[in-house]
Amino acid sequence: MTTNTDSMEFVELNDEESNEEELDAVFRRRGTTARAIAAGAAALMLLTTLVVLPTLGFTYPHSRVVVTELVGPSEKVLQSFGITPVLIAVAALTVVALIRKLHYGIGAVITLTIGASLTTAAVRTWAAGWVPASALPNGYVTACAALMCAATLVAATRHLPIVWGLGTVAVLAVGSAAIISGAATIIGVTTTLLIVAGWWAAASAVMLYSPVAAQREARNPLDTAAMAVQRRLR
Repeated sequence: MTTNTDSMEFVELNDEESNEEELDAVFRRRGTTARAIAAGAAALMLLTTLVVLPTLGFTYPHSRVVVTELVGPSEKVLQSFGITPVLIAVAALTVVALIRKLHYGIGAVITLTIGASLTTAAVRTWAAGWVPASALPNGYVTACAALMCAATLVAATRHLPIVWGLGTVAVLAVGSAAIISGAATIIGVTTTLLIVAGWWAAASAVMLYSPVAAQREARNPLDTAAMAVQRRLR
C-alpha cells in the first residue's frame, strides 16, 4: 500500500512539473509575441513619422531656444548623459546583473543601450536632409531612456516602482532640457522614445528566458492570473 501511495505521489509530482513547464512555455510565447508586436509598432510609428508624413508634405518645426536663461543649465543636464557617464552606468548595471545572477541580463543591458544608441546615430544619418535635425532622435535622450529601461530589466521586483519613478523623472528632465536648449523638438524626443521602446521590447523578450527574471515576471498577477487558475483546475 505504501509503495502504491509513493508511486501515485511520484506520478502526481511529474504531472505537476510537466504542467508547470507547459504553462511556462505558454507564458514565454505570449510574452515574446506581445513584445514583438510592441517592437513592430514602435518601428512602424518611427517610419511613419520620419518617412510617410514628410512624403505627404508634412513639415516639422525647426528647433529654437525656448528660454535663453535656461540654456546653460539645460546643456549641463544633457552632458551628464555623455559617453563616459553612460559607460559607467552600463558597467554598474552589468555588476547588478552579475550579483543577481541574471546572466541573460548582461547581454540585455548591453544590447539595449548600445543598440538604441547605434540606431539613433543611424537614423540621424539616414534621415538627414529631408527631415529637420530637430525632429531626429537625440542621443542624450536616448542614453537616458535606454539606461532607465535597462535598469528595469535587472532590478529586483521590490525596487521596480522606484526605478520606473526615478527613471521617468530623469527622462522627462533630459527631454525637457533638449527642448529648452534647442537641441530637439517634441517630435525629436518622440522619435527617440520610439527607438528605445523598440529595443526595450526586444531586450525584455530575451529576459523571458532568464530563469530568475522569468520567475519574477511570473509573479505579476496581471500576467499570470489565468495561469494560476489553470494550476488549480489541474
